[in-house]
Amino acid sequence: MIFRSSKHSVDSDTGLEFDETTEVWVADFGSHNVETEIREQVLKLKPKKEKGISWILTSIILLLFIVATEFSLRQFAISLYWSEFTIFWVTWLWRLLLIVVWMYLSRFVWYVKIDKMFAVAIVSFTLAVIILAILKIFYVQAAWTWLNLLVEPIWMVLIVTLLGVLFLKFNKYK
Repeated sequence: MIFRSSKHSVDSDTGLEFDETTEVWVADFGSHNVETEIREQVLKLKPKKEKGISWILTSIILLLFIVATEFSLRQFAISLYWSEFTIFWVTWLWRLLLIVVWMYLSRFVWYVKIDKMFAVAIVSFTLAVIILAILKIFYVQAAWTWLNLLVEPIWMVLIVTLLGVLFLKFNKYK
């Protein structure tokens, strides 16, 4: 029995395109357990395919999720009489957690390509921060909230970039 897998690749140095074929020959021993174990091992060798997800739709869903959860977090914190300083830091920790969860899910669960992963993260998180900064202007009504509209998107792009670089550095699936 033979298992065959082909993959189209491009050599980054020369730009030549070629097909890589992987063949695994499996002997049939007549034992169901051995055959099942061999099939499981062969499935582990198969390259993972990207899920057919629209990155624009994913960006919109992620944007709405970020805005809704942060707005809910803010309302919950206000109901508990937290200070603006505490709400600020809890919000940024929540954003960091969401970025890490997004990168993990997109890369290891949905097998999204790295460029799509970063495009979705930067677009969604930056737009969410801008929307939330505008909402914060109406809720907090302080002079420093206008600065958030300028500063927080820049911070978010820097944080997504930094976490993305760290994620790629320690990622074995490149």
